[in-house]
Amino acid sequence: MIEYCRIVKDRKVRVRLKFVKNLFSAVLAGIMISFGGAVYLACVAAEKAQLGAVLFSLGLSVILIMGFLLFTGKTAYLLENKPAYIPYLLTIWLGNILGCMLMGLMVGFAKPNLAETAKTLCEAKLGQTPWQTLILGALCGILVYIAVDYFKSDDDKKSLPKYLLVFTCVPAFILCGFEHSVADMFYFAAANTLYSVKGIVYILLVSAGNLVGAVAFHMLKKAVLKK
Repeated sequence: MIEYCRIVKDRKVRVRLKFVKNLFSAVLAGIMISFGGAVYLACVAAEKAQLGAVLFSLGLSVILIMGFLLFTGKTAYLLENKPAYIPYLLTIWLGNILGCMLMGLMVGFAKPNLAETAKTLCEAKLGQTPWQTLILGALCGILVYIAVDYFKSDDDKKSLPKYLLVFTCVPAFILCGFEHSVADMFYFAAANTLYSVKGIVYILLVSAGNLVGAVAFHMLKKAVLKK
């Protein structure tokens, strides 16, 4: 009985440690996406949005190299995993938003001009209908999935094509106006509008869109390329 209790206790400790590890990894991913978002806001303020779209790729590149946990990089594999994958995704989503909130507060306080740029950006986003937000989120989810999935392939992770895909897919979804939930978490936090009901609902809609787009494209790809 004592041995059984010890095993159960050890298992609970391992589960908690894994949760904390995943959460902090997701927080770091949120921070890195926020760096990309901050440089994009700076470029938009300087009327150089195209340059900002390219430099935003810095965030995803670092996440892929260091192995941090990003919600939009993990959603595609939902249907091929056990039910335990759902709380895993929720942990990542929570960590991402915590990292973005931290960065949003710091950037909004230290750079008021970027906070104003973020506010203008967020007001335009909130002017979309829910269906527009879902569709734009789904389209972004597809492009992020393509970049992440190819980067995870077995060949050399230092190969140039992997980075070229990141530095094309990311600017593509930004310049097209597609919606990335984690980036939006940062923009709304920097604009101090994340904490409103509208802001939370918007982030949930974009997150759902990212998930649906990535899952659908991944399953279609598997069906088409199945040998």
